[in-house]
Amino acid sequence: MPEHSPAPTPHRAIYGFAFYILFTVLFFVYVAWAFLPVELGLHSYLPDKYFAVFVPVLILVCAFFAVIIYPAINLSLTPNIDSIASVVDLRLVLPKGSQFTSWSQLQCQRSETTPHRKVLPAIQCNLCETEHMAKTRSPIPPLRFLDLQEVNATYYN
Repeated sequence: MPEHSPAPTPHRAIYGFAFYILFTVLFFVYVAWAFLPVELGLHSYLPDKYFAVFVPVLILVCAFFAVIIYPAINLSLTPNIDSIASVVDLRLVLPKGSQFTSWSQLQCQRSETTPHRKVLPAIQCNLCETEHMAKTRSPIPPLRFLDLQEVNATYYN
């Protein structure tokens, strides 16, 4: 068995050199087509000079949108990793006329009513059309700060 090497095999080296020569010649033909005057008589066989500028600009604009603009829009619309909205959509779970607009408000009211032993009213869930009692717990620490050993011990023990 031959030893593996990062060097290209001979046939790949030949193909690479052939493609290098081909694209160098095509680049010089493109530049000549873009800059030579139309009066040479070849204008009936070649596309309009407009495309010499339009195609590279189109490629650059498409690459700009695909690499910078669309990922930036997606990142700006993504909720924070610490947010409960990354797990549950509150508009689906909380009723439409609810006094709660976030889980933190529900947690605050729960902590206020717990010492007085008041029971929170049941909340009508829009997702499953049933009433649920509000269950609140201590906040979950952010995912990026969880200790892996603690997670494994909690999950597997």
